[in-house]
Amino acid sequence: MKQPDFWSNKNWISFLLSPLGYLYEKIVALRLKRNKPYHAKVPVICVGNICVGGTGKTPICLALADYFSNQGKKVFFLNHGYKSRLQNVVIDLERHNPKDLSDEAMIFANKLPTIIDCNRARGAKKAEEMNADVIIMDDGFQNPTLSKQLSFVVFDGTCGVGNGLCMPAGPLRETLKQGLKRADAVVIVGEDKTGLIEKIKALYPQLPILHGHVETTQNLKGIKGIAFAGIGHPEKFFNMLEEKGVVLTEKIAFGDHHTYMRKDVENLINRGQPLLTTLKDAVKIDKDLRDQLMIVDIEFILDNPSEWDALIAEKIKE
Repeated sequence: MKQPDFWSNKNWISFLLSPLGYLYEKIVALRLKRNKPYHAKVPVICVGNICVGGTGKTPICLALADYFSNQGKKVFFLNHGYKSRLQNVVIDLERHNPKDLSDEAMIFANKLPTIIDCNRARGAKKAEEMNADVIIMDDGFQNPTLSKQLSFVVFDGTCGVGNGLCMPAGPLRETLKQGLKRADAVVIVGEDKTGLIEKIKALYPQLPILHGHVETTQNLKGIKGIAFAGIGHPEKFFNMLEEKGVVLTEKIAFGDHHTYMRKDVENLINRGQPLLTTLKDAVKIDKDLRDQLMIVDIEFILDNPSEWDALIAEKIKE
């Protein structure tokens, strides 16, 4: 799906939907209170958000995995499996059908052992049985079944909290005040263009706010072609390409988590121009077609790595 325009700015539609947003907020709050979470024997680090859509969680998860792997830790990813029929399994890319996996899960599984399970407590227990040292939980900040030693809440600096209302009136899964109360740190990806920092500091002055950005190390300057993406905010991908010197003749935005049919990609290939897309999109495309694309990989770069080090040292004890 694509986010409606009224999620960015309040209008009569968001006003009419606001009672449903209030009800949604109360249901989430009640769910968080009624569950008793499982406390894993190893550190669980949650990378989640309060706003729906693409905020940059996946590259942050990958950066955390590198951080702990470089310390010799055995890291497992725990993914809920959006649109997946698989549950309580360790992903085997040779055996499991890619169509049964989420795009994030496939990216994670290409890097490190990845458990897919919407029951986060059960997934954590499986990781423990397989001698995990650290569990990185993708999303799940609003999931009350598994206790977290460290919770990062990620925001896109361009979008902030949108119109500040809960779904379906706005993009929030819960109110900013309610969500940040459980957070250990906020990560803002990109420049804060909505005054988000001031809003956070007004609520929780002591809450650490980390800043970072995503970029690609690939040399793309001078390439001329078509870019397409089915992610939360495809315009961020397009802007990054242009900043890297790519001349885009066309920008094609699909809905978030778009399921690519062969015909979708074949029609693009038949246009006879270089095609650029994200790794998140590419993993869902048949390999013979994927080989004809320029896959742009991105990584998360923390502006001040020492803040990350200090926070992890404080929260994750040996």
